[in-house]
Amino acid sequence: MSAFERLGARLWAERARGELAAFGERGDEPQRSGPLTLLTPQELQVVRLAADGRTNKEIAAQLFLSPRTVGHHLYKAYPKLGVTGRAELAHLDR
Repeated sequence: MSAFERLGARLWAERARGELAAFGERGDEPQRSGPLTLLTPQELQVVRLAADGRTNKEIAAQLFLSPRTVGHHLYKAYPKLGVTGRAELAHLDR
């Protein structure tokens, strides 16, 4: 990731960070605290993208998942975060 950043390839660095996070790797990411620590790496990625306003279909395309899998991750993440729907994700302290 840092090699991509040194080369100015910010999007590739973000992509590499996302791929590593899907496997549970934390890399150079700062330590998380709060309810987000209860999420799996994949749930965290999905929640962050949903909180930014992306649809399940858009999230699925970006993460190479099916929209149904994205929905499953959100379904599992909501109770962990204490929210009942997608709109509340935008108000979380990320």
